[in-house]
Amino acid sequence: MAPTTIRKAIGTVKDQTSISIAKVASNMAPELEVAIVKATSHDDEPPNQKYIQEILSLTSYSRGYVNACVSLVSRRLGKTRDWIVALKALMVIHRLLSEGDPLFQEEILHATRKGTRLLNMSDFRDEAHSSSWDHSAFIKTFAMYLDQRLELILFERKGGGGGGRVGGGSANGGEIERYDGGRGDFRSPPPQRGYEYSDQYNGEYNRGESGYGMPRRTRSYGDMNELGGREGREEKKAVTPLREMKPERIFGKMGHLQRLLDRFLSCRPTGMAKNNRMILIALYPVVKESFQLYADICEVLAVLLDKFFDMEYPDCVKAFDAYASAAKQIDEMISFYKWCKDTGVARSSEYPEVQRITGKIVGDFGGVFEG
Repeated sequence: MAPTTIRKAIGTVKDQTSISIAKVASNMAPELEVAIVKATSHDDEPPNQKYIQEILSLTSYSRGYVNACVSLVSRRLGKTRDWIVALKALMVIHRLLSEGDPLFQEEILHATRKGTRLLNMSDFRDEAHSSSWDHSAFIKTFAMYLDQRLELILFERKGGGGGGRVGGGSANGGEIERYDGGRGDFRSPPPQRGYEYSDQYNGEYNRGESGYGMPRRTRSYGDMNELGGREGREEKKAVTPLREMKPERIFGKMGHLQRLLDRFLSCRPTGMAKNNRMILIALYPVVKESFQLYADICEVLAVLLDKFFDMEYPDCVKAFDAYASAAKQIDEMISFYKWCKDTGVARSSEYPEVQRITGKIVGDFGGVFEG
């Protein structure tokens, strides 16, 4: 029997065993655990949309299910030494961050404060496949991207201002309010709404069922804090337009956006991972999010440009540094987008028209200091 066949057989047995144990011995939420195991199975296919929707439905029902979900996914990530299982688990987290209940974000942040780094995959190493170094590297960079995305969500919530769409979703998948005003010099076209896993990487991934009703409660877990999170949630803070923010807040936001852009650029697959279908499917929504990330960065740059000559000298230096680093990042983004288009990650028509920050613009800023 070929090694690949043996590996698949072992993976199937592991999944079936985990499902059986969850059904009879789980003290959390058995139906949720079964859905997570099935969504993150060992087979070389994207997570089944049916199980993704079931997870989304269950975690929108009560805080108990959200807590259980974070615990179960964390355990799945911590135990696996198979890059396929790890990738699927990260894809599930990505969907929950984008479309799930905000309680999921809060619970991950709470777990992080307690020392559980759900998205810390720095020590991950695949032991189930040969020649999987590049795949493991993508797992690490993808997890770092999601971790930084979560940091941006936390930053936006703390400040209550200028929340761009990159930060996170809402319970019903809606959009967070965008910035008001701002120059249009660096603006990109608005991104397409939602994710549609298209082109040759689609398969059956986005054809799942969405009509899930209210899930059946488990006596052991579902009654915990039922719907209490929604009732007791802190009120949404008023959104402060970017143009009205204080300079330190603007620079803080720019720092988070640029760190997220760095994480995105690091997600470019290398070696054997470049042509792997599973990795390209996971990359697709990340690329789609980068369109809005680019628009948000451009908006901050436009505001900094408008305010530049009214700033104190230290803030002028920060604005210059932001432009200089953004110029390098945007050059890398253009290269990454070219590779994505050539590979078929999203349609070429979906990409924004990215404008380089020319040396002349950066030089004009530098000339102010020389003068």
